[in-house]
Amino acid sequence: MARQDDPVAPQGGNSPADGAVTAPVTTGAVIPMRRAERAGAVTRRAGNAVAEAARELWLHPDRLLYVMWHGKPESMAEHRAYMKSRAWVPPGMDGKPGKAVTGAGLFYHLIIARPLLAAANTLGAAAVRPLRLLCLVVFIVLLVVLLLL
Repeated sequence: MARQDDPVAPQGGNSPADGAVTAPVTTGAVIPMRRAERAGAVTRRAGNAVAEAARELWLHPDRLLYVMWHGKPESMAEHRAYMKSRAWVPPGMDGKPGKAVTGAGLFYHLIIARPLLAAANTLGAAAVRPLRLLCLVVFIVLLVVLLLL
């Protein structure tokens, strides 16, 4: 039997672990992480890696999320100049594929993008002033009522 002043001797207690002989923990000793602590650290590290990748891929100027959040909407003149420049056609594309891409792009710009840009610019201009917004809402309501009759 161990003596009472022996540092590795059990000191008594109510838990089952007190019956086992354990080595004392010294100051500065490394204690292994528990499973929950390790899972938390791994999760934080993975979250930080994903956030950093998102910052690098999406939040630089000329990237999608940056332009969506910080970008200035283009005017109708800028959109017309972009459409006429054909900058959206890949370089070196000619022949039938080039004509198909050009036709599809013109269809998109004239039928979809231009009306949406006009509507967005109108709403943006109206949202700045309450009276403009009220007039726009009244106009839209009257237009809808007349179309439904």
